[in-house]
Amino acid sequence: MSLTKEKILKNAKKFNETGIKHGFINDELINLLGTEFIGAPACSTTNLYNAFEGGLIQHILNTTKYAVSINEMLSAEKQVPATSLIKVCFLHQIGKAKMFVEQKSQWHRENKGEMYIFNDELLSMTVSERSVYYAMSAGVLLSEDEVFAMYNYNDDFSGRPMTTIGEKLAAILRIANQLSVIEEK
Repeated sequence: MSLTKEKILKNAKKFNETGIKHGFINDELINLLGTEFIGAPACSTTNLYNAFEGGLIQHILNTTKYAVSINEMLSAEKQVPATSLIKVCFLHQIGKAKMFVEQKSQWHRENKGEMYIFNDELLSMTVSERSVYYAMSAGVLLSEDEVFAMYNYNDDFSGRPMTTIGEKLAAILRIANQLSVIEEK
């Protein structure tokens, strides 16, 4: 799969406008993420998901769509604040903005589906660490619950009490992320 240039730009505009509307995307973050973010893939190889130009923002938007729907299906007392949910969905993978560079080897592209390789100019951090770092570097305020969700959304929450906002945010983000991957594969 691939996206047209028009769709990539439309997705970037939606990302920016929605984030500005909810108060967690600012000019500093947009500048920090740079143009690399607009064209960033979500993954490096075609056997994963969205390993194409603009794939990252497409994945973030899909994840957010599912997360909002899941949250709305919950009873009012189990729901999390929508703005906080949208914030963690939008920010949880921004650390991938500059993580990948194009694979130059045609052999690797054709035989291994390796469309991108890791950018070895970046210090080694997890996606979550880099995402939180980028947000905080741009002055985006994150609550303890939001940081918890961004760091722990890949965990299994079935054995947890699910009493904190952070646990609920992380659990919803996990499910929404998985649904997005199903849609994108």
